[in-house]
Amino acid sequence: MGRKQVAADVLDSESPTIDPGSGQRYARVLGPRGNHQHEVEFTDGTKTLVTLQPRFRNLVWVKRGHFVLVDPSLGTTSDKVGGEIIFVLFPKHIKQLEQAGQWPAEFSQKKEAEQQPKQHQHQREDSQVTGNDDEDDDEDDLFVNNNRPVMSDTDSSDEDE
Repeated sequence: MGRKQVAADVLDSESPTIDPGSGQRYARVLGPRGNHQHEVEFTDGTKTLVTLQPRFRNLVWVKRGHFVLVDPSLGTTSDKVGGEIIFVLFPKHIKQLEQAGQWPAEFSQKKEAEQQPKQHQHQREDSQVTGNDDEDDDEDDLFVNNNRPVMSDTDSSDEDE
């Protein structure tokens, strides 16, 4: 198969389903580690290194936060590498899996959206307990461009009159 054919197959294909007993698992990519290896986190929270299949290399770019389908029995399984990415899931694939009821609840975007406001709420509570005011911190966090001269706020023409 040619390069264009593989890319079209990946983008236009239906979302894959996991066969019972096959050992395939959904995972979230935590980041690339070099040499076509990526660190992934499974639904149970375990982390491992997996390799990207040669047919996907230089065609599909896997970034942090993407979801993939991993087969632990394929690839060069060793102490460090725990499987191979057999399919890269795009948003349309995830949507199809959610509609079919096959997408794991641990990776649902609704759950992540609920956790983010809770984290902000905890940060606000922590700042109130410690007595830090967010307003005072905002002024310190402003970016100061040292390449521009500082203009004073006073007008010299008003003082002369």
